[in-house]
Amino acid sequence: MKSIELLNICYKFFNQYINAKQMIELLDKLDNDDKEFKDFLSVLKEKEKNVPNKEDELVKAKKNNIQDLLDRFRNVDLDDELIGKQIKNLKDELKREYDCYERWFAIVDFINSNDYFNKCFDSLNKSELLEFITQYIKAPFPPQLTQEEFDSLVKEGISKDDRESLWRLAFNYDNYEINLDKVLDYFIEVKDAYYIVELISAVREKVNIDAMIDKITDKKLIDDLKEREDIIKGIITEEQFNRLFNK
Repeated sequence: MKSIELLNICYKFFNQYINAKQMIELLDKLDNDDKEFKDFLSVLKEKEKNVPNKEDELVKAKKNNIQDLLDRFRNVDLDDELIGKQIKNLKDELKREYDCYERWFAIVDFINSNDYFNKCFDSLNKSELLEFITQYIKAPFPPQLTQEEFDSLVKEGISKDDRESLWRLAFNYDNYEINLDKVLDYFIEVKDAYYIVELISAVREKVNIDAMIDKITDKKLIDDLKEREDIIKGIITEEQFNRLFNK
């Protein structure tokens, strides 16, 4: 679907996985003769060309972080194939052109307020939107959702018993004013110890542990959770731990 392709490319830019130039190159390759798309792309190219790109504090911080990671590999066995690939990727990242904040923000602001972009976004059904959001784990800038919109996606995931997508959905909105209780309640309802532990590990600050313990009454689920007690001990207090496993 053309909308999905365009949104995927733009969100890679929003999340700074690609820069503005790379985004435009990818959009240029789309097989899309729609006049609205061509107008959108034309203005986007003008924005990219006219907003200066300078090495600001954001760019310096990114490069410093990459260099710090490379420095840590200096005393590591470089014959390890996996480590070798990681080092190569980091070196490629260090050479990559980054957008300064002024350019990144100006382009993001234009895209987010563009009618054609928003029409593409609104064209997604719930299943497509859930898949689109959960292709990433902990994306820095997921699509903005209201609580009602988030809950409707949870309902969609529940209808398909798509537990991995539900976990990813919650994790992507950990730092936002979104209540995640419906996801945890579903994992308790289906007695899935694995996803309960994955969720509370990922979003521990957003979970009411005491309320969760009160809801967990199934003996098999408690036994399954106990098999993961080494992980759980690092998440909940000793008093909560004892209350959960002494039921």
